[in-house]
Amino acid sequence: MEETKKKNPLKILLATVIVLSALFLALTFKEQHTLRIGIFYGSNWEVPGTMHYDIIDQAIEKYKKEYPSIRVVYEEGIPSEDYSEWLFGEILKGTEPDLYLILEEDFQTLAAGGMLKPLDTFLAADDEAEDSAFYPMAIAAGQYQKKQYALPFSCNPTLMFVNKTLLKKEGIALPDNYWTWEEFYTICRQTVRDTDGDGKLDQFGCYGYTWDQAVYANGIRLFNEEGTESAVTDDRFLEAMEFVRSLEETNQGYQVSADDFDLGHVVFRPLTFSDYRTYMPYPWRIKKYSDFEWNCMPMPAGPSGTNTSSMETLLFGMSARTHKEKEAWDFLKLLTMDEEIQKLIYKDSSGASPLKAVTRSDEVMEFLNEDTPGGRDIDLSLLDQAIANAAAPENFRLHQEVYDKMDSVLSVLTKSRDDIRTALFNLTRELDEMLRQ
Repeated sequence: MEETKKKNPLKILLATVIVLSALFLALTFKEQHTLRIGIFYGSNWEVPGTMHYDIIDQAIEKYKKEYPSIRVVYEEGIPSEDYSEWLFGEILKGTEPDLYLILEEDFQTLAAGGMLKPLDTFLAADDEAEDSAFYPMAIAAGQYQKKQYALPFSCNPTLMFVNKTLLKKEGIALPDNYWTWEEFYTICRQTVRDTDGDGKLDQFGCYGYTWDQAVYANGIRLFNEEGTESAVTDDRFLEAMEFVRSLEETNQGYQVSADDFDLGHVVFRPLTFSDYRTYMPYPWRIKKYSDFEWNCMPMPAGPSGTNTSSMETLLFGMSARTHKEKEAWDFLKLLTMDEEIQKLIYKDSSGASPLKAVTRSDEVMEFLNEDTPGGRDIDLSLLDQAIANAAAPENFRLHQEVYDKMDSVLSVLTKSRDDIRTALFNLTRELDEMLRQ
């Protein structure tokens, strides 16, 4: 039997090194030329729909024209309710995306923890980037300790839904967009009644108007800008609490529900713009509000405030550890500042654009009116007013913890007979202790 030639170990080792080196270089090149984006599917505003894939895909196609060698990728299939856990898991592993969506409740943690790259230098150095293009409170949502850590991608102001049919039946005129607490209370008191004579109330003025909506409408923030003290002891805060309780008292002990509004038995209910977008079109996944004509208007103004709305803002931020700053910044700018991409917010989501020029455009107005059949036209000035007059965001490290404590106490207080001034005094001591941490 012929002897098998022995292979040279040195040559084998050299060949292996060459192959592995080539593989490493290929993977390194691929990594260096890949921009990762973190997004979720579903809605962060608890309404059906709201996929971001179409918006991101169109942004990618536009981005490729400037960066043909950059591959932009994102992971599909992350539900909105699982997104925070997924994102923080990636951060802990050091594998987070270069850019990612940021839920409002996560922003303070990410900014305070040094997980986001400050964007101020990018904004200052880029002649095409104008932070004044955004509504003030939308871009303020991405600020922490006077630095810009994220840019607004979409926003969702609160509006007041109105049962126009019930008002007409009662012979009450619809207030204008600059209505006040006084008008709000008067209508609520006038419309509470027992309509069928069975001795039980079955028609009501309002459902879901909360203590913080009243505080915002009366011209104050919940906390100072630094997050070192609350506004609970402010007389305007007390006035807001007393107003909410007076509204509750018009219902004479009956706990009004969302079902009561859906059945056409309630005049007013605060809901968000995403609710309006989701439930207004017909047909949809669910059909609501079918037995009465309804529309929306701004929130009522308190005696010391304006028609201020609370507003949620969905943000996009850049990882503090990304090595692709320029590429990431240009894609971030495209997502948040490009008017054509931002117009897709109205077509492919239930939110509103934080860009003033987009929300005020004739194209968007026409689209929204086409999307709301039955003769219900969105008053563009209403939407513009709601976003422009949104309450200032409360961005400090302990905000969520302190707000939750405040809400747990005040939500009960508005429905109780406890002395409001005393309760606020006691709450202030608890909040001050929490804020000193």
